[in-house]
Amino acid sequence: MPRKSTQSPSGSFYPPNDQATHRDLLLFEERLKTNALILNRRKSRYQFFLAQLIVTIIFLLCEVLLNTSFLSIPYQHFLSRALPSVYGADVEVRLHPYVVSGLLFVSVTTLLLFFATGLYSEKIGYANRYVPHANRALRNFNMYLNMRQAPRGSPYNPLSYLFPRPSSYPNGSIASKRARSPSPARLGKRSSSAVPMPSIPPTSNPRGELIFSSRVDRGFREAYERYRAAFERKRDERERQAAAHTWSGWFLQKMPWN
Repeated sequence: MPRKSTQSPSGSFYPPNDQATHRDLLLFEERLKTNALILNRRKSRYQFFLAQLIVTIIFLLCEVLLNTSFLSIPYQHFLSRALPSVYGADVEVRLHPYVVSGLLFVSVTTLLLFFATGLYSEKIGYANRYVPHANRALRNFNMYLNMRQAPRGSPYNPLSYLFPRPSSYPNGSIASKRARSPSPARLGKRSSSAVPMPSIPPTSNPRGELIFSSRVDRGFREAYERYRAAFERKRDERERQAAAHTWSGWFLQKMPWN
């Protein structure tokens, strides 16, 4: 019969520090990270579709309002290739204005339906709320799913010089925020997508990791981190072996930086 976790009078928790507990907890963590990865990939696809749709609407608006004829260029090229005897190089072909207006109407209708049917909230908004919702549930178990990634600064990005991201909060502001206890009314109105606590550093694992509160026994935390590190090493080794069977993976492994 598995042992139950115990709690000391000081508030510390001592979960069973055995192999079975580590395996079950690792499976739970992998499920959380896999769900977050799937949601983020799906969100990226729909964000790309939404960006394409907005660019198309802007382009069609220019065609209608500014009376441009950029769409007539590929149309004329197609007709000159399909019917060279009828549409020669000296024949000017222009699309009917109703064609551009119809395309604009279809694009705007698609954009409205994208938000009206709840597709944005389901495919993009839910992916943004998944990690905060999971952390609110994990708070009762003294755990936190850390998916924060370290900012990747680029010297070729001019916005990084205009709007530099602060590396840490001033000590005075942290002390004042910790000393000030919010009222129950303000706690109820707190947004679910609040800024993560500055005391939690970004994770070094690109897939994220599950971290524990200081109330959990230190021996259990260190043992589970060693168990997870061994699993990550085996996982990376399996991925390298699988990539070695492809010509692109074999070529990348032969590079000097690998």
